[in-house]
Amino acid sequence: MKKIFLMMCALALLSACATPYKQAKKETSNGFFDTKLQDGMYEVLFNGNENTSARKANDFALLRAAEVCLENGYQSFEIVRKTEDFTEKEVDTGIKIFGGTLSSLENAEPKITLVIRCSKKTDLLYKAQELKTNLRERYKLK
Repeated sequence: MKKIFLMMCALALLSACATPYKQAKKETSNGFFDTKLQDGMYEVLFNGNENTSARKANDFALLRAAEVCLENGYQSFEIVRKTEDFTEKEVDTGIKIFGGTLSSLENAEPKITLVIRCSKKTDLLYKAQELKTNLRERYKLK
């Protein structure tokens, strides 16, 4: 009985994890996704799940923006446009009321979209290498 309880607890903990920093398979999947718009201009997005905080989603979008710049030979970037979407999921609570069921809104699923402009110099607001290093340390990413 104790083993079953421990297994259930472990399963609950695993299912309550925030979206990890990973590449998404497509634009609507959880993780980061980026697109080159033109030379030096990129769209970077990060989609989190209901366990991903707004701060973490923003940080992961910034981290990916820094990496995109560095991977393409740039040193700094600025955000040209930013959109945040926190879609809430409706969940059936199973409570019957007035012939229907009560539903509630669960935690929001953050979606952060950045359009960035990169520079070969360190003249823009965000220094790509410094930001990448700091955010990777904060979230203990390799």
